[in-house]
Amino acid sequence: MSRAHYALVRKVETAMSPQAADTTLLAEIEAIHYRLLHSTLTQKQLKECLILLLYCSMATTAGIVPDLTFALPHAISLAEAGKTVHDKRIGYEFCADIMPKHHELKLMLVNTLRKDIHSHEVPRICLALDILIQIPPEDVIPAVQDRLFELLSHTSPLVRRRALFAYRSLSEHSQDILNQIVDKVQKRLDDPDYAVVGAALAVSVELHTHSRLPITTFHASLTRLLRNVWQNVSRHRSGSWLLLKVLQALQNLRALNLEDFEVISGIVRTRMSVTPLSNAIKYQCFSVVAAHPDLLASLKSPPGNLFISAIRHLLTSDNINDIYTFISSLESLEPRYWAGISADIPSVLEAWEVERVMSLLGSNDQAIRKKVLRILLKVDRTIVESYFNQLSASNFASVLQDKSGELKRPLEVIEVLCGEDGESYAQQVVLTFTAIDENPHRKGHVYEGAVEDILNYIRGSSIEFRSGCLGVFFGLLAGRGRAFDSTLATILSALVCEYLDSCPVSPEDLLRGLSSLLPNLGAAIQDACLLAMIRVSANCSAVPEDVLGTVRKVQEAAGRHIKRRCNQFLELSQTAQMLKDIVSRSKSTSTYEAERQTNVPRPSSSNAVGSPERPSSRTSTTASKLRYTAYDAPKPTPRLRRISSTSSSLSASRSDVGRESEDLARTVSPGELALASGRSEFQEIARSPVSSPPTLPSVQVLEEDELASQADLISLDSPFVSEPITSICSFLEPDFETVWNSLASSNTRGWYDSPMDVLVRKLQSLQKPLRVTPADQPPFIGDLKIQISTSPGFIAQSGVALLRLKEGEEESCLWHLRCADESLRNSIKALLKDG
Repeated sequence: MSRAHYALVRKVETAMSPQAADTTLLAEIEAIHYRLLHSTLTQKQLKECLILLLYCSMATTAGIVPDLTFALPHAISLAEAGKTVHDKRIGYEFCADIMPKHHELKLMLVNTLRKDIHSHEVPRICLALDILIQIPPEDVIPAVQDRLFELLSHTSPLVRRRALFAYRSLSEHSQDILNQIVDKVQKRLDDPDYAVVGAALAVSVELHTHSRLPITTFHASLTRLLRNVWQNVSRHRSGSWLLLKVLQALQNLRALNLEDFEVISGIVRTRMSVTPLSNAIKYQCFSVVAAHPDLLASLKSPPGNLFISAIRHLLTSDNINDIYTFISSLESLEPRYWAGISADIPSVLEAWEVERVMSLLGSNDQAIRKKVLRILLKVDRTIVESYFNQLSASNFASVLQDKSGELKRPLEVIEVLCGEDGESYAQQVVLTFTAIDENPHRKGHVYEGAVEDILNYIRGSSIEFRSGCLGVFFGLLAGRGRAFDSTLATILSALVCEYLDSCPVSPEDLLRGLSSLLPNLGAAIQDACLLAMIRVSANCSAVPEDVLGTVRKVQEAAGRHIKRRCNQFLELSQTAQMLKDIVSRSKSTSTYEAERQTNVPRPSSSNAVGSPERPSSRTSTTASKLRYTAYDAPKPTPRLRRISSTSSSLSASRSDVGRESEDLARTVSPGELALASGRSEFQEIARSPVSSPPTLPSVQVLEEDELASQADLISLDSPFVSEPITSICSFLEPDFETVWNSLASSNTRGWYDSPMDVLVRKLQSLQKPLRVTPADQPPFIGDLKIQISTSPGFIAQSGVALLRLKEGEEESCLWHLRCADESLRNSIKALLKDG
């Protein structure tokens, strides 16, 4: 949003290491802290500081949580005194993102929220409601309750929708608040705006779940709504979305009658147009029906034939999403309705369809493989066990030959077979790796993919599953006398560090078990075990002497690195208090994840779907690799604020270039091209000198040639991924994006201190053909695109410069230039420099 923001982002993204970037971010936080304490800032400066702080909090690496609460009073002040809705939003959003759940300053927000929610301006009302949805203060309920009730009947659907979601958020503090709006919710289910109806559906489910209202309270309205929405689904832009929401509400309310079943049957039988929601609607129909086995049992004809016949065409589709929809729908329906396992209901699937389903066990999609396994487990457990035995034959010969397989498929079968039985899962994992370790060609090999899969699966499982699983692993480790292969030793070391505090085995026994593994392991695994032992020793009152003796023996025969690690253990194990202080200051991954999930505010209801968790902006600084997941596409920005002054010149330029390019709308033969090159117009252009550029306002020019080896994605830029340079061999004019990507190795960018239209006029002084593409047109929506050619109408990689301009604040702009022609590039850069 500003030069300071750009400079900080660039400094972070070009840092030599994540640690260096974190140092820069923390230094920026300290500088802003000092500035807020010792300076009187304008609202614009305060807004810039808050945005920079938000960026710093998001850009730091995982585990570093900077304390930004010092800026909360300033954020509340901006939310209160902001002159525009945008200014107030920055203050509110900072509070929503940074303010802890029970912070004392939440009281200061109450009066500000009350003023905004009582405003007559819809934007201010919506802003206040958004904050109530994200961080609902308990003390605000008496101040806004009456006004909130009025807003349920507001003329604006934007307000009505948010008011419903605000009630749902405030119900966290008082469930009775929802009971007061039951009649209003029923009315909103018939609202003409589908977005409001969707919000009313969410609140109705909340009422049924927590207030224990009878199903009949909303069932009649849902039945009527389901029929009406289905009849008009093709006439309304949001019809498919609302139909899906109604089906989900019926499933959550556990409400379904014969009238609903008739409508749902009609939805399943209808071949809907292919849309992103069509498959989701079909699957949701199966889920709703499957949740009511009593209704299915009362039907005269088996439901399996009706429902599965309507989707069997998806099984033969080439689209992986269609296949996933078929398998998911089949999984939701009980096998007795379609698998032929009962005498009175024959099999619905034909032999070739069963064969097709079985072949999906070899699918490249992990989710499909697991779903097929669960379906087969419901039909007959022996089928899955036989499949696992096939994978286990000959010591997993097929897996051992394919190192890239990393045991994913056997582990998937174990997960499905064991279900929620953690003890059985751990036993099967141990048996699997024991069998693999018997193969002499793989002895000592660590299956890294399997290590990651197992640890993630244990972490994401229920507490009961994890308790049983860890009990088996730690019990085997404490039993000592057992030899573990390298992969299991790595897994056990990680589990010991992560779940030591909940371990049922004493730390002394864990140390003995880990130390007994050391003599039989390679150096890399010894390193992991020794690190785990250092962590365990912090919980020991005294390290057993036999453990110290084992470590000393390993140290004598080890290499330099393991000797140093053994020495660390021997020294630190004698200073238990120092280790305890280190552990108390650190956080385990599970603790950090739990705190992060607790502090993350609820997503704003203004989005139809909750936004995913924002990724870290960087993970590595190695060359030629992205340091982080690319940003989402930039949102469209307003058109040029002062474009009217140059509209005639720009349109004339575009029309001239357009007329010159009409002759190139067809394929040009080599002979015609040779004749065209002799025309006087082209010869005059070739002889014309480059005019000297006039003096311009100061511009900061940032060279990127020396940084070409580093990935340099900046939040102010579009998240494109540069592609290898490709030759433009066609005489037809390529599009802007293609040429832009082909010039990835020729980059310059900087900040221009005048409006974009001034810069465009300066570029026209080059006396070269210009083509301007508005910011609201693709590609790179949000950027003004300018194409400068050395020859009229013809674009070649060696004779074109492409410039992207992004509008900034105070009539400035960020520019990004790509040009392989050195002469042309220097001419353009001369316009962008001082003088």
